[in-house]
Amino acid sequence: MKIEFDSWLTLITAFGSPAVVIASLTAWLGNICAKRILQRESAKFAEQLASINHELKLRESSYAKYLDLLLDYYDTFYRHYRLCQNAANQDAHRMPDGSVIKTKDIFFEQLDAFLSESKAKEGKARLILPPSILALHEASISAFNAFKDAMTRDNYDPVFHAQTDSAFARVHAVKQSLEEGLRNFLRTERLIKTKP
Repeated sequence: MKIEFDSWLTLITAFGSPAVVIASLTAWLGNICAKRILQRESAKFAEQLASINHELKLRESSYAKYLDLLLDYYDTFYRHYRLCQNAANQDAHRMPDGSVIKTKDIFFEQLDAFLSESKAKEGKARLILPPSILALHEASISAFNAFKDAMTRDNYDPVFHAQTDSAFARVHAVKQSLEEGLRNFLRTERLIKTKP
């Protein structure tokens, strides 16, 4: 607040020199109060900024740890998916020596080893997966079990093929949803879209 020289003279003549002293003290106290308020707000802002910075550092380190665990989880899931895909696409393999091995036998032989490995990793996965992806994990267990049940049929007939195709379609749908959910959680979808 600027007071012109004529106003000062009017103030001095009207109220005397005590009025000038009071006006000066009021202006001085106003400046001090404004500076203190600014300092307090600045300190609050700096504290909030430090808190946000700390949170970002925690998230960055967590992201790196989560990324490794989630990639390991997806790798295990995908190997199980490929095991089912190979079994769904062929009834048998002809070996180089001319012998024929049923795909079903290969599937069950590899499934036992795979299940023991995936069960060892499942505990970590359950802790880090967000709720939406954990629901997909549960759906994948159900889909994989349905595929395994379809593979237990003895005859390679149209019913067997219809059941395995249907069960594998369910596994494939879960895989696509899981991939999309993991991309969103890890925010890689945004990175993929922004690349030229």
